[in-house]
Amino acid sequence: MVSIILFILSWLAFLVLGDKRRVPELFPTAMFSAYLGLLTDLVMKEYELWSYHDQPLSESVIPLFLDFGIYPVVAYLFIQFLPQTWTKRLGWIFFWSLGAILLEYAYLKFELMQHHRWWSLWISYISDWVIYVLLILQYQFYKKGRG
Repeated sequence: MVSIILFILSWLAFLVLGDKRRVPELFPTAMFSAYLGLLTDLVMKEYELWSYHDQPLSESVIPLFLDFGIYPVVAYLFIQFLPQTWTKRLGWIFFWSLGAILLEYAYLKFELMQHHRWWSLWISYISDWVIYVLLILQYQFYKKGRG
């Protein structure tokens, strides 16, 4: 149920905050984030590093809500408001990764998610940084190719 609410809230955030004029520019980055989500889902399934327990959704449906709802919207808004300098971008990444890790912590605390094997909140936090840097690099690469 929480995943459904987050899915709806993320799309409401897009409708309210998203600059629709920039869809052609930002859509590839949003889809890149969905691709990264699908890739991590494959890793998660293969190595069982974490699992979801958000009723009434099945464990295989929750990643789809994330991959095609929350992740693309987050990537879109993250890049839409991206600062120009790398110094400010590091603060921006910190801000967004802090939000992501607090959300994951809440999922763990309310037993909507469980880590397995060697996966931990710290590894998730580092992974969030890697993902945000990849989003920036993908956006810059795409923008450079168009300009």
